[in-house]
Amino acid sequence: MSESFDNLPSSDQDLSFGALNDTVWGRMRANYGSIARIRTDEGYNNLGLMLSDQCPWNTRIIMDDGCAVILDGPVIKQYYDALEILERLGKNRSGNKYAIERYPRAIIREAMVNAFVHRDYEDDGPVTIRAGRNRLKVRSPGGVWAPDRPNSEDLGNIRNREMARVFRIMEGFSFQGNGITSIRLRYKATPELPMASFDESSFTLDLPAISSITCSYEAKKKKIVSVISAYRGASASTIADSTMFSVQYVRRILKHMEEENIVFSTGCGNKNIFYLRDPSGNGISKDGMVQTTLDDDRLNPGRLL
Repeated sequence: MSESFDNLPSSDQDLSFGALNDTVWGRMRANYGSIARIRTDEGYNNLGLMLSDQCPWNTRIIMDDGCAVILDGPVIKQYYDALEILERLGKNRSGNKYAIERYPRAIIREAMVNAFVHRDYEDDGPVTIRAGRNRLKVRSPGGVWAPDRPNSEDLGNIRNREMARVFRIMEGFSFQGNGITSIRLRYKATPELPMASFDESSFTLDLPAISSITCSYEAKKKKIVSVISAYRGASASTIADSTMFSVQYVRRILKHMEEENIVFSTGCGNKNIFYLRDPSGNGISKDGMVQTTLDDDRLNPGRLL
């Protein structure tokens, strides 16, 4: 696939950009023409459709109580509207030793931009956000994507390159690293572990609310249990990569967990794999979706963010 979908001709050429002008003008003092390549020699492209008042795609936010908010209009406007709603949900928790946000802005931004630049716009389903006080799930249509041929060109390995350029100009995203890794780093000092689920038709980021900043043994043990459960058995090096603890430190914790009859192991050396004695969770959900920690190599072929 030599052209990303957002650069192909739009099926609708009767487009207007009133909402986009309002969104962009308020943040950049510039009009849409200065930030987006919305036209080709053949007329408006799909990026133009994504940023137009006629944009057919939308975003759905579903709260814990079942109430739903439908965000429509230009994709970039949907992003800012969703960000505003989710930031209110992620306000600082009270009564903790440290002042922390339930969902830090940086995590929300990474998850939302990932959804909009990597989603499959040939699927007319919405980006769906299930937003609760304890968990945030961002689901985008289209599974993990990889280009037909890896491309060293700037933004060449992103599903919707023109949309990525808009977010680069508007929000300063470089897209040179891995946004999944950036999210994982935000959880480094917390007991929670972000997860990803994907199949051929969707990709979901499962982001637990940050409850506390801690380096306690119980918190680290909880992270290790999550990794072993996700992989249905994991080596010390895999656990270290997922948790960002050193391999030596992981082995020390695993030794304690073996003494507590939480885990057992088989094999030795590189084939030394640790399993949960009570494997209540596993890596395959009931609906057949693959679940994995955010450092899984399966997430990297499309260079997410």
